Amino acid sequence: MEIVCIFAERLFAFRYPEEEDNEYDKLLNLWNDVEYVYNFLKENREDIPKDKDIWQVVNHIAEDAEKIDEILINIGAEDKTLSCFFRPLHNLETGARILSLQKGRQSYLRIYAIRIDEDTFVITGGAIKLHHLMEEREHTKVELQKLHDAQAYLRENGVYDGVSFHELLNEN
Repeated sequence: MEIVCIFAERLFAFRYPEEEDNEYDKLLNLWNDVEYVYNFLKENREDIPKDKDIWQVVNHIAEDAEKIDEILINIGAEDKTLSCFFRPLHNLETGARILSLQKGRQSYLRIYAIRIDEDTFVITGGAIKLHHLMEEREHTKVELQKLHDAQAYLRENGVYDGVSFHELLNEN
């Protein structure tokens, strides 16, 4: 696994060995690919709200992908913390935790990340999420496993805060 900087030495993403792009770029490319999103929604038609047409959801996802990109760019430009966007994966989690599992969301879309410190996050993946629990669908189970694998990787490499994270980056 490789960790690449997305912007401002604050937002990073994993690039997995079998992938050409880092997870952030991969997600934005997929979510803006109308054919990919349409086929995904066709395969998961039972999860689409009954009052929505498949093309409405396709368009909504493209808009959400653009909003996520704008939100993250604006956070970086306005010198806000990324904690404005990312929240604990489990809604009942309170307080700061070392290598906390996080999610950023915009309607149907989720970006999953590990929180290194208040303003440093590493994206592990993301999903089009049309249902409540990650454990309910295979594609979100995969993302949950990626979160846990990334967390284990960081722990195994001695990461527990921003300093140790940047030391890992410098070693690699």
